[in-house]
Amino acid sequence: MPAYFNLSVQFRREDLYPSFVRDFYATLDRAGMAFQSGYWGFEKDSLEEIIEWNQRKLEDDFELGFTEHHSHDYKQVIYGFDSYSEVRGFWMNNYPESGAFTHEIILPESDVLEKGYPAKFKKEKMEELMEFSMRIWQFPLVKAIQTGLECDDASASLSELAGGGYPNVCPFAIVEDMGNRYEGSICNIHHVAEGRKGLLFLRK
Repeated sequence: MPAYFNLSVQFRREDLYPSFVRDFYATLDRAGMAFQSGYWGFEKDSLEEIIEWNQRKLEDDFELGFTEHHSHDYKQVIYGFDSYSEVRGFWMNNYPESGAFTHEIILPESDVLEKGYPAKFKKEKMEELMEFSMRIWQFPLVKAIQTGLECDDASASLSELAGGGYPNVCPFAIVEDMGNRYEGSICNIHHVAEGRKGLLFLRK
């Protein structure tokens, strides 16, 4: 299994509504990330079947138990997106804290990193993923978009962000502007210039 780069899109449970999953998948599609198939035993499922399953799981506040088979979990999706060799999306409930959930989008680190050490992002891939994320940010219920490599820590929780904590910025993040002051920042921080307001973090 390759190492993965992840793009974590965070939401609050209180914002869940009956067509939430359908509307978010439609947002991904408009942003250029098209449904191809299900994954991990659900390859033949239609998008409609996956939408209904995942919506019901979120409404039930479902979390997979340690001894439960993965077939009971949220259904993952394979997306087609530009020239990336694999793009996969899945829901994680009560993550990284209770009362919140995320849609995790992962793709191989080898697709976005230059060869060699230390890790350095391909400029064109970083720009492409940031532009994609800006389009996703326009979905009004997204609270934060954080990025990271497989060896990085878990995404900061929404509570941590509200208290002035830093998001995962590897290489960028977009969060709501809550008036926090980020003094001595290790990142360049900009106001989102178009559409919905927010803060764009860029790793220096």
